[in-house]
Amino acid sequence: MSYEKSKTIIVEIVTTTMNEVAQELGAMDPGDPRRVSFVKELSDLMQLRRSLRLGGNQSNGQRIDELACELTTLNPGDPRRAQIVHEIIRLRDLAPRDPS
Repeated sequence: MSYEKSKTIIVEIVTTTMNEVAQELGAMDPGDPRRVSFVKELSDLMQLRRSLRLGGNQSNGQRIDELACELTTLNPGDPRRAQIVHEIIRLRDLAPRDPS
C-alpha cells in the first residue's frame, strides 16, 4: 500500500474516532467527571488529524498504521486510546522532515 493511501486511511480512522468521542461527549451530563478526559482526547485527535493532513513521511509509517488500527478496536474513554494518540504524535515528531 502506498504511503499516501495509508495516510488517507489513517486520517479517516482518526476522523471516525473523533466523531465517536464527540458523540459520547455530547451525550454526557455537563457535570460528568469523565468529561475532561473526553475533551482532552478529542483535542489530541484533532491535533493528530491536522498534522497528518499537513505532512509527514514514511518513517515510522508501519508502526503508526498498526497503532491507528488498534485505535479502532477501543471504546471512547478507554485510556489506551489517549496513549495511542500520544504514541502516534511522538513517532510523527521523530520522523525527519522533508526539506522541500
